[in-house]
Amino acid sequence: MDVTAADVLDAYRRIEGGVRRTPIVADPILSEAHGAAVRLKLECWQETGSFKLRGALNRVARLTPEERSRGLIAVSAGNHAFAVAHAAAALGLDFLAVMPRHAPQVKVEGVRRLGAQVVLRGETYDEAAVAAAELERETGRTFVHPFEQPDVIAGQGTVGLEMALQEPLPEVVLVPAGGGGLIVGVAVVVKALSPRTRVIGVQSEASAPFVAAAKAGRHVPVAFGPSLADGLHGDTTPDMVDIALRHVDGFVAVSEAAIRHAVRHLFATRRLVVEGSGAVGVAALMEGVAPPGSTTAILSGGNIDPATLLEVVGTL
Repeated sequence: MDVTAADVLDAYRRIEGGVRRTPIVADPILSEAHGAAVRLKLECWQETGSFKLRGALNRVARLTPEERSRGLIAVSAGNHAFAVAHAAAALGLDFLAVMPRHAPQVKVEGVRRLGAQVVLRGETYDEAAVAAAELERETGRTFVHPFEQPDVIAGQGTVGLEMALQEPLPEVVLVPAGGGGLIVGVAVVVKALSPRTRVIGVQSEASAPFVAAAKAGRHVPVAFGPSLADGLHGDTTPDMVDIALRHVDGFVAVSEAAIRHAVRHLFATRRLVVEGSGAVGVAALMEGVAPPGSTTAILSGGNIDPATLLEVVGTL
């Protein structure tokens, strides 16, 4: 499995008009602390509140009529389900979302508002994925994978292509890394357009399979703990590790304290509502684990539960 910059360009053309062209803004406070220009790509302002819409639209658009007729099913901590629900609603398709019981209520409610069915299964994303596989077999629905699928990866990569069309690419791009669709898609197109740019994946210390894989040179088992970055939580696959290690320049992990600090900073200084998963790039800058040089951090999502946001920013 691999994806090329041409695939990303095709996806960009396919989904144009279905997604927002999100802005890039400067962060003077982070720039001063980092010693180089820091800019923020606001995918938290994307329709459905995250980058996930890009991959979902590209994948659903590529399904055959027979695949669409069987209805769709997906597993998600929230943002992927939200995105597939939006794509399914636009085409009048039936959609069943399988989400873990701890999924933020704001995401669950958003999926239901778009007309999708939601079932809550398991305490973790990985447990929900097992339940989704069982339901896929039972119902015959077409599975829309959250990351391990070329059309999904190409769609997510349009974030990087869009950045390059908006302004010159920086020395470093910081990308949240969960299952790997976004980091791989962005790396493929950014490295093709600007080989000097370093693409760095960011994970939480509580869920860092790519960080461990980069050290080992292969997919390895890791332990998982609770994290504010719930959208990045859970394991990836050996295939995603293989493709990531071919395209991504490196991976770093950030602490829970840094993630909380990043969410607070973005809200306090820019009035940006960003979920923990979307703020990990800023956390890497604040914690000093990001490489030096001009940097763009992708704020990948803004679907944070209101109660969680109040609890986090209440410590300003």
